[in-house]
Amino acid sequence: MTVTGGMPFTGDTENPREAAAIRCMTPDDLPPISFAPPAPPDAWSVPDAAACHALWDRYAMPEHIRAHSSMVADMAMALARAAMADGTGGGGGADLHLPSVLACALLHDIAKDYTIRFGGNHAQLGGAWTLHETGNPRIAQGVMHHVHWPWRVDVAVPQWLMPLIIIYADKRVKHDRLVKLEERFDDLIERYGRTERIRERIRESHEQAVDIERALSARLGVPLHDAGLRDGQLAVNAG
Repeated sequence: MTVTGGMPFTGDTENPREAAAIRCMTPDDLPPISFAPPAPPDAWSVPDAAACHALWDRYAMPEHIRAHSSMVADMAMALARAAMADGTGGGGGADLHLPSVLACALLHDIAKDYTIRFGGNHAQLGGAWTLHETGNPRIAQGVMHHVHWPWRVDVAVPQWLMPLIIIYADKRVKHDRLVKLEERFDDLIERYGRTERIRERIRESHEQAVDIERALSARLGVPLHDAGLRDGQLAVNAG
């Protein structure tokens, strides 16, 4: 499977072809998208890291969003590995497909720059772009819901664990640095809290992130509030 046709988004509405030549490759220059084996019994292909990076190029993702997405992916993969190692949840380790977790984390902000420039909901648009490019609804689900989870927080539901991991990993990364939830949400209030309604939505998102942190901490047997990363694994007081 290859990247679908059409010019990549460039952020330049007056001369998109010239901007594409400067900011990113054209579709003909993009390498073929390669896919990891799907997780049984899923029938959907999963883009690997190189394929996700090619999609970053197609949609002209800025460098700072690439750095953020890479750190979110590191955190999400560490959480997923810990969940697969069982933790204290009982019933054996989680049935997670690591390539899907990686792809979901790398693509979660694919529409962020576009919506900053032109408006819209970057989670909704990113989910649509991801489904269009990959044909994988599970990955698109994680992108679509990485800002807000519209159902109860329950990490024991197998189908919900991956998107909840993506939400939490994203909420722990400020720019390209792993921080605690409080610092991340203080930054969101400062940067985006232009109205009381927006500030209230950010506070609601903070409350949900705390709920997810508690649920994942109980499942993994790790106090995530104090956890960082060391050599790709969760580590308490890792600095």
